[in-house]
Amino acid sequence: MQDPAVAVVEDAVLRAAAQVIAQHGWHEFTLERVADAAGLSRVTLYRRGITRDLLVDALTVGAVQAWQAALWPALMHEGNGAARLRVALAACCEVVEAHLDLLAGLSSAPDPVFHLDAPGGGHDARDVYVGPFARLLRDGAVDGSLEPQADYATTATLLFNVVPRTYLHLRAAHGWDADTTRTALEELLMNGLVPHPTHRTRPDDHGSGAQ
Repeated sequence: MQDPAVAVVEDAVLRAAAQVIAQHGWHEFTLERVADAAGLSRVTLYRRGITRDLLVDALTVGAVQAWQAALWPALMHEGNGAARLRVALAACCEVVEAHLDLLAGLSSAPDPVFHLDAPGGGHDARDVYVGPFARLLRDGAVDGSLEPQADYATTATLLFNVVPRTYLHLRAAHGWDADTTRTALEELLMNGLVPHPTHRTRPDDHGSGAQ
């Protein structure tokens, strides 16, 4: 269930908050700018009980919902664990792409804004963000399409942190295009997760024996 306090934030105000962060960054994210972008007065926001922290909480809840919507198809997708994990990695990149300017603006925040202990009305954010990766890793290990992991939660947490942050950095700071960034990340990570055939020395690997 959504936090009742977050529910008081109108969509127009929330869109204005995202716009301000995207344009001005975290340190210039003020209620005055949000009010101006929403066509309201700062006093109106105060009267509605809207604060800077409440806006961040509402944006965080939106991120959780977007993440759930994006990862659900990967969990239900046909195919083995490795194929479904590829779908999940691509979906992760697509979520970041859809909120690229906002996340770039939030990247200058002194503390992570979208993190594993993010608010969301009673749900376990760790399960929301990391759970899908852990499930797909286990499924892949069972069907043989992915290497077994010593600790699935650890590997899943690593994937959750590596993919969005690296994708954002390469897109926003280095100007890589979306397709190149997504493909490079996917291939690099999958290469470390799929089983590799054991190298077997063939008779001709070292020549015919002639010296």
